[in-house]
Amino acid sequence: MKRSYKDRYNDGNDFANLVTGIIVFYLLYLVLLWFTNKANFWRWLLYGFGVVALSFIGVLVWRRMKEKRRLAKRDWTVNTISQAGLEESINNFIVRFGLGERSKNAWRRRNYNIDWYRIHDLQEDLAKQNIKFTLTDMSILLSHYINKREHDVTTKSINASTINSFTKLSSSDFERLLDRLYRVMGYSVQLNGRTGDQGGDLIATKGQERILIQAKCYINSTVGNSAVQQVVAARNHYDCNRAAVVTSGYFTKEAVELAKTNNVELIPREILQKMLLDYLHESWN
Repeated sequence: MKRSYKDRYNDGNDFANLVTGIIVFYLLYLVLLWFTNKANFWRWLLYGFGVVALSFIGVLVWRRMKEKRRLAKRDWTVNTISQAGLEESINNFIVRFGLGERSKNAWRRRNYNIDWYRIHDLQEDLAKQNIKFTLTDMSILLSHYINKREHDVTTKSINASTINSFTKLSSSDFERLLDRLYRVMGYSVQLNGRTGDQGGDLIATKGQERILIQAKCYINSTVGNSAVQQVVAARNHYDCNRAAVVTSGYFTKEAVELAKTNNVELIPREILQKMLLDYLHESWN
């Protein structure tokens, strides 16, 4: 996959080098004609202007056709997902895997970075449901939902009556904010935040889902391995089948790796801000 993109990039460079060579040769030829045959000079200069004009028109037509094809492809992929009832799954995929650590083998769109292997996994999962998308289709699909998500976030941020600040929250305030958030999301919530809480601040329950949540109200520091280790150790203690660490800050690379190994959901600042906008309609920074 990565090699094919590199090859296409190199092909583009080769074409650009060819065009540059032709232009340089043409200019040198004009200089030669200026000193040897001015009649031919003016004729070849007009030829050059004609080629440039035709090329410009051709590029405009090509771009419009390309954009028309892209929009048609986007509408087809989005309609396919919508008709299959998988829009929520695609959004969950973006939230779960789009705001992690940057990697060299990542597909990028706006502030989202998704590992290509994750995209392959999603592509294979869709194929099992008889939805056969190419990687280009996957890129168009994910771009659409990310653009829509970011547009919604921007709109809600602009329309929010007040902007709240994580810096003004104590640890208890932060836990109560998460309590409100998860209740609006349809969970029944038990606040555990106290000394000796065994590594779990909240327990959110919905149906058979029981999530142990560790809340970390950090601003100028990152959440490391210890928070993940605590919630892993406490998950069985509280008889929970899921575990999450939620922070107003960010996670270290080591914490991200440990969380993946132990199936712990990490919710950093950006995802938390989107959740607060989506469910509480509150803007936080």
